[in-house]
Amino acid sequence: MKKIVITGGLGYIGMELCKIYSGHSRKKDVVVIDNKFHSSRVEQLKRWGIKFRQIDVLDSNNLNKEIHNADIIYHLAGISDVATVKEDVNPNHEKLVYEVGVEGTKNIINLSPKETKIVFPSTHVIFEGLKKVHHNIDEDHQPVPVLPYSKGKLDSENDLIKSNKNYVILRLGSLYGKSFDSTRLNIMPNLFAKISSFNGKITLYSGGKQLKSLVSIIDVVRCMEFVGENKKINKEIFNCVNENLSVSDVAKVCKKINKKTEVVITDDPVPNEGYTLTNKKIKSKGFKFLDSVEDSFREMINSWSDQPQIQSNEIIEFGADEFVDERGIISNYYIDDSINMIGYVESSKGSIRGNHYHPVQTQKCLLIKGKYISITKDLLEKNSVVETRLIQDGDLSTIPPNVAHTMVFLEDSVLLNLVNGEREHQNYDMTHTLKYELVNRQLGDLLVEKIKSNSLKKIDEILSDSKFIKLK
Repeated sequence: MKKIVITGGLGYIGMELCKIYSGHSRKKDVVVIDNKFHSSRVEQLKRWGIKFRQIDVLDSNNLNKEIHNADIIYHLAGISDVATVKEDVNPNHEKLVYEVGVEGTKNIINLSPKETKIVFPSTHVIFEGLKKVHHNIDEDHQPVPVLPYSKGKLDSENDLIKSNKNYVILRLGSLYGKSFDSTRLNIMPNLFAKISSFNGKITLYSGGKQLKSLVSIIDVVRCMEFVGENKKINKEIFNCVNENLSVSDVAKVCKKINKKTEVVITDDPVPNEGYTLTNKKIKSKGFKFLDSVEDSFREMINSWSDQPQIQSNEIIEFGADEFVDERGIISNYYIDDSINMIGYVESSKGSIRGNHYHPVQTQKCLLIKGKYISITKDLLEKNSVVETRLIQDGDLSTIPPNVAHTMVFLEDSVLLNLVNGEREHQNYDMTHTLKYELVNRQLGDLLVEKIKSNSLKKIDEILSDSKFIKLK
C-alpha cells in the first residue's frame, strides 16, 4: 500500500491537504505527523481514516519509524509565527524557527528512502530583499532573502536540490481562505477579511500600493497533490500563485462585500513596494487554479459576521438549485450547522409526535413523504401565541431551542431528523429533550377529524379556528 506522510498535518495547510487525501485513505496509508495535539482536528483525521502520530521533526529516532518507508512526504512542518520586518525580529525565536525549518527538513531528507518524493512548500518572501518593484518573477530569478524565515526556506530549497532526492518545491504566494479551526490570521488577506467581518477599520500604509501575489488555501493543497502524485513532475520548482493584487485592491474587495468596512489610508512607510510572481510554469503542466479572492473572502466574511437569529417559532425552507431531467429531480438543502446524527422517523396517519422542546439544540426535520400539522409555542416569550403550519413533503423545518413543538400527521409520513448533539433515548426528558404537552390525544384526534370533514375548506382556515386548538 502506498504510504503518504504529511508533516505539520494539523496546521493551516495540513488539514486541507488531509481533507483531499481522506478520499484516498481506503487505498493508501496516510499518516499525519505533528508535534502538537488538537483534539477536534485529530478526531477529524480519525473520521477520515488518517493516522496521527505526535512526533517532532527534530526527533530523528521517532521520525525515522514513520518515514523510512514513505512514498510521498508533504513536508509542511514549521513555525509560521515569524517576524515580517526587521524591527520585530526576536533572535531566540527566529533561531528556533530556523532550526525547526532547516534541521527538520534535513531530517526528512536524510531519513527518507532514496525513491521518496518530497513536496516542500517554500515562500514568495525569498524575494523580500528586492530594491525595486519586479513583475512576473519566474522560478529562475535570483532570490534575495532578508529575514531568518525566508533565509531558512531558501536554505532548505538548496538542501533539497543538493540531496539528489526526488523533490518538488512550491513557492507559495500570500495565502488566504478558511481551514477548519486552524485558519491563520497573521497573514494580510485573512486579517483583512476578519476585520471586515466585524465592520472594522482596515489601515493601508503608504496608500496600500504594495503588490502581493495571492493564492487560496484550496488551490495550494490541490497543487500539492497534483505535483506529488504526478510521476512526470520531478526535481522541479514552481511558483504557486494565482492573483496579483495591491494591498489596496484586497481592501476594496472587503469593502465590496461588506460596505460597513472602513478603509483608512496613511503615509506610513512599508518595507518595500512588493513584487509579483508568474504562474506560467505550473499552468504549463496542466494545473488549473479554481478559487478567487472575492469568492473566498465572501465565504470568510459571511461566516464570521454576526448572523441574524431565528425570531419566529419555525422556518420552512424548500430545496434549492434543482436539477430536473427525465430521471427525476435533484434538490439541495443548505445547512449552516454541523450534523452528527440523522434520525429516520416513520409516522402513521393520525399519530402525534413531539410535545417537547430542546433546551440547546436546533431541530431540523426534512419531510421526505407525507404531510403534518406543525404546532409550536415559544417558551422564552411569556405571552407567546401558538403557531401552526402545514408541512408537506420536501419541506425543511427549522425550530430553534426552547420552542415547544408537536406534529400531528395527516398522512403516513417519513422524515429525517438532522441533529447536532446527542439524542440518546435514555436521556429523554433529562438532557437533550424535555416534555411539554401542546396537543393531547383528544385534541389531536379532533384536529385530524375536523380537517378530514372539511376537505373543501382551506387548511389554514381550519387551523386559525381557535375552537379546535385551545392551547395555553
